[in-house]
Amino acid sequence: MKKILQASKYYLAAFILPMLVVVVTFGFRGIAPFGTNNILVSDLGTQYLPFFEFLRSQLVNHTFSMYSFMLSLGDNAIPIYTYYLMSPLNLLVVFVKATDVPVLMETIIILKIGLIGLSMSWFLKAKYQHQDLMQVVAAVAYGLCGFVAMYFYDFMWLEALMMLPLVTLGIERLFYKGKWGDYVASLFLIIFLNYYMGYMICIYSVIYFVYLVFLNRPARLGFWKYLIEHKTMTIKYVTSSIIAAMLSGFMLIPTIIGMLSTGKSSINPWDFVPKLRFLPSVFASFGVGSTNFVERLYHEPSFFIGSLFAIGLLIFWISKRTNRRERKASFWLVGAIFFGMLITTTDTMWHMFQMPAGFPFREVYMLSFVMIMFGYQAWLNGSFKDNAVVIKAGLILAGLIVIGYGSVIIETMVSQRYYFQMSFYVANYWHIIPALLFVFATILVILLANRFGKRMWWLMLVLVCLEMGTNMWMALGGTQEYGNQAKFRKAFNQSTKIIKKTTSGQKEFGRIKVNNELYSQSFNTIYNQYNDSLLYDFFGVNSYTSSLNVHTHDALADLGLYSRNERRISSNGSTPVTDQLLGINQKIRIETDGKVGTSKNDDFTSLGYAVSKQIKHVKYDKNEIFKNLNTLAQKESNTKTNYFVKSKINDVAVDANKDNYRYTVTLTPKISGMQYMDLATTSPNQELDVTVNGQKLDTSYLQLGSEIIELGDFEKGQQIKVSFTSDSRILEMQPLFAGFNESEFTKFVQATKPYRLVVKQPEKLKYQGNHFSGTITTTKARPQVIISIPYDKGWQITDNGKPVQTYKVLKGLTGIKLAPGKHSLQFTYQTPGLKVGLEITIFGMIGVLLQLIIFRRKRK
Repeated sequence: MKKILQASKYYLAAFILPMLVVVVTFGFRGIAPFGTNNILVSDLGTQYLPFFEFLRSQLVNHTFSMYSFMLSLGDNAIPIYTYYLMSPLNLLVVFVKATDVPVLMETIIILKIGLIGLSMSWFLKAKYQHQDLMQVVAAVAYGLCGFVAMYFYDFMWLEALMMLPLVTLGIERLFYKGKWGDYVASLFLIIFLNYYMGYMICIYSVIYFVYLVFLNRPARLGFWKYLIEHKTMTIKYVTSSIIAAMLSGFMLIPTIIGMLSTGKSSINPWDFVPKLRFLPSVFASFGVGSTNFVERLYHEPSFFIGSLFAIGLLIFWISKRTNRRERKASFWLVGAIFFGMLITTTDTMWHMFQMPAGFPFREVYMLSFVMIMFGYQAWLNGSFKDNAVVIKAGLILAGLIVIGYGSVIIETMVSQRYYFQMSFYVANYWHIIPALLFVFATILVILLANRFGKRMWWLMLVLVCLEMGTNMWMALGGTQEYGNQAKFRKAFNQSTKIIKKTTSGQKEFGRIKVNNELYSQSFNTIYNQYNDSLLYDFFGVNSYTSSLNVHTHDALADLGLYSRNERRISSNGSTPVTDQLLGINQKIRIETDGKVGTSKNDDFTSLGYAVSKQIKHVKYDKNEIFKNLNTLAQKESNTKTNYFVKSKINDVAVDANKDNYRYTVTLTPKISGMQYMDLATTSPNQELDVTVNGQKLDTSYLQLGSEIIELGDFEKGQQIKVSFTSDSRILEMQPLFAGFNESEFTKFVQATKPYRLVVKQPEKLKYQGNHFSGTITTTKARPQVIISIPYDKGWQITDNGKPVQTYKVLKGLTGIKLAPGKHSLQFTYQTPGLKVGLEITIFGMIGVLLQLIIFRRKRK
């Protein structure tokens, strides 16, 4: 009983201390509930908050939909669940109000950091069959390592840090004892919790297995001969790895198929060309405060683990108490991870064959883990007692930090390559002072502990907590983007009431374009309202997610809707033609003071409508948006009417500088009505700046992608002067300006109204998007039906019980062909790959049983 209480004491400390350090750090930064700020910055505000609200809505309404119509035009929801929402801790969202979700996310982050520390402590105890205070110190160092300090904003990755020690322990138990159950369970669990990090840990598993072979292989025996000689162990490892992957098939296969429908399915060959990802300035990462929030998109590997374990790693390598085989094997383990990050080819492979768009080096926590492990091993074998070795290791570490910062200056002078982000180090060169102070303080405490006994190691625990907390505090700095929790709560509640009141009683399916300035201004950064449909339960167009259907993106971007990249799409840039196509029947603008402006047009309400058979022959010109819109409307109506009429360009003046081009265009409309401009990409470093006849358009966001801009209502022949900025040279101005023939298009809309797809009980689609029904009438002249759902093979459509074949139309939407007459359609979504995935999981379970039988018989 005494031993259990003693062990529990260390485990409890390993769990609580990292959390306590974070709580104090958050408190110093004034982050709720310890202050007025919240951390709705970066992906936490634009993705995690809406996805948590989506999960909360599903739980509160007792539904689970594998397809959601609130993900842009509609999308497979499985990748959202499996990439963002699989942590059991996320289920706590059901117990809080919607306005308290930001505080809940902060609480979950703190809990995860505590669990990371506990996992490390458990690993060290199990691996070395020993328990002491240094394991608590290691828990603090690992729980608050550089990865956590920089990447906790994407907190679904923190599960990987919890599971890495357990997977490592599972590999060791398999290797040394032949017990494979822990390895299968832990590897399956990390793949289940986050398949992306699970993939990385699978690579790590191979590296660590090879490390164990190097560590235990006699010098006389070759690598492959060792594996053959220990073939039972080798077979167990290989089959166990395969079984763990197979067990996760029920969610892995549907996720893979879903992700293959995104822009991430494309491979950039340039990302595999061997080149260096970072230079010697990386050694600055050994020092406290080497990176912060501003550098989150581009920085060198954040492998910070504090001075104690960095010195410990060096002691492990230079101490005579470490035998040659241990040293060589550790070189492999540390080197394989480090050089895997250093070379572009292998780093891209680490990241699932896609170079990260921000938050680079997502595998760096593995390096932190093994460095702490070897540092602890050096402590355990008594290497810390050699004062000369300690001083030597400490001076080497201090030298590496100096080299890191010195390299920064040299690299900045020689190269201006932005992805090294040298500016942070140059502007904060003074960080070298606290970094070196912590190194020398650590050396001093170790020397004092060697002289005066183990009681001094309590001072080391305090020092490590102070150093890791300081690094976390610095990592949180460099930004004024933290939100105000009270302001957020008020804006969210107001917006919820307004949108609910405005959209209630929706009898027919219709998408809504919401410009919510009230909610946007509650953020201290630019907020583009991408996933607001998930926050406020309405059908929209906007979306920002790593799982955005590429068909959605391609179908809309070529029609002038705003898209910064393949992960984002926005209703900004919509025109009457795209409103008709997407069924946007209502527009809401909520001002910062809560005033509401709305406009409705029931003629546009529809999820689909019948059109001419010519729609199957639409081809877009990537460089002429107005031509594309004309082509779409003409093929729908089977006419040659130009609904967008190009304006006459009278004069173009350009003022070029090193960053961008400032254009002033004088033009004359050839038709009265709303005039539009296809705005090319402008400089990402400034706000959208467009003036019409000297009046600046009311815009409040950075323009990082092309879209259509409304210039205003002008008469035919009236001269207009438009000024705008672009980061690229525009060679042909004529295709960028056009007026809209509203009267002619209204005739088409009115004629189409009888041929709309009328969805039954559209409100149910908010929470149960897998199945719905509707009616539509077609004629000989209108046999084709455009359905504004992204083309997805998972949709099964029947007409009065008979299957209807779907096809891709307009580069990404769903089309069907029907005989003339009235039709009753049933839509059912079956998640692609789910059946196959379940079969693979069953085979995995059979594999577990077979492995139990086979190896139990061999043991007997």
